[in-house]
Amino acid sequence: MKVLVTGGYGFIGASICARLLMAGHDVIGAGRRSSWAKRRFPAIDWVHCDFNADQNPEDWQQRLGGIDAVVNCVGVLQDGGSDSTEKAHVSGLQSLVTACERAGIKRFIHLSAIGADPVAGTAYARTKAQGVACVKQSDLDWVVLEPSLVLDRKVYGGSALIRTLAAMPGFVPLVYGDTKFQPVLMDDLTHIVELFLQDDAPTKIQVEIAGPDQLSLRKILAQTRSWLGFGPARFVEFPPWIAAPAFLLGDLLGKMGVRNALRSTAKAQMQFDVGGDPNQIKQQLGYTTQSLTDWFATNPANAADLLQARLGWAKPASRVILALYWMLSGLIPLLFSQQWSFEIMTKAGLPEATHWPVWLLGAMADLILGALLLLGISVRQVCLAMALLTVGYVSVITMVLPELWFDPLASVLKVFPMIALAGLVAVMEGER
Repeated sequence: MKVLVTGGYGFIGASICARLLMAGHDVIGAGRRSSWAKRRFPAIDWVHCDFNADQNPEDWQQRLGGIDAVVNCVGVLQDGGSDSTEKAHVSGLQSLVTACERAGIKRFIHLSAIGADPVAGTAYARTKAQGVACVKQSDLDWVVLEPSLVLDRKVYGGSALIRTLAAMPGFVPLVYGDTKFQPVLMDDLTHIVELFLQDDAPTKIQVEIAGPDQLSLRKILAQTRSWLGFGPARFVEFPPWIAAPAFLLGDLLGKMGVRNALRSTAKAQMQFDVGGDPNQIKQQLGYTTQSLTDWFATNPANAADLLQARLGWAKPASRVILALYWMLSGLIPLLFSQQWSFEIMTKAGLPEATHWPVWLLGAMADLILGALLLLGISVRQVCLAMALLTVGYVSVITMVLPELWFDPLASVLKVFPMIALAGLVAVMEGER
């Protein structure tokens, strides 16, 4: 079967593509970053799609040629940057559904989520519910799957945050620790999608995908920490109002296009249990989902799992530290040491006419690079610019003020760890 998977390089979409490839299907992936996806997943054919722009059924006509089934995995947590919940979950989805009807495609599997209920009061939940209604009103042989919290060896978004919190040194910070989940494993979810693509699979059904264990967030974190080998967890529960600034910062970064799991939508959704009935899928397919506890017991953590967990907090900390270093390097000359800067340039033999522009341009370059890095804008390019600019600074100092190499405070030598840190931040950059 030739299957188009929209959102095909996402956390769930990539795993579905891999499962369908293993099952012998001809898989076509679709997403906004199709050129990047081709490099990352070369075994899959890729086409470009963007639910923000593809608002007419005609936009899908060529992409659906020869397609037998569609699996829609497109979803966004919150509006911001290039993300629109309305377009991703409603109008863009409606265009795809209409195009599938016109193309004669019958099987349409739509990934929603347990807890996507308007009662949550979020745009995410409201638009997700509208999207499900759109699919159910179509003439397609549709299947709506509503997974609970999806966990896997690879992580992204909320699952990455869980692993990061579990690996925190000292103590595990917690908000809404009593919220209940019935986590489902990615392997189960992708297997279920594969089963629903079979000719004799039931259609026109909406079914929850949940694991057999009902676990609190605190319990999931404790099990994850134990699996990682970090020892017993010491939890510190914070009231929501104390954690509110972190979610507000997450919203601000999200509006700037920096995706993160600490958003007000996540905070609102966490106030509701994310349960589910594992018997629903058993009744429809005779399939029994796995226990998270059993998975932890039979899949020991490896070195990559531990490194990823530690990088969950070390990566943003490194980026913030490097960004603040550069911003302060620009602010201090601007605010406190203009005359000192001019004295150094005089000692270096620079003409007096150049003092003002060199001072201003140098300080502004440091400040701008630091701000860009803090906001997560073109991180790799910014880190490269930082490294090159630092090498330039050191080269000039070596030529005009070589005695600074022997400064008792090692002011020149101390920039080299920052070059290394810039390299590490660049290497660690990546959303998935």
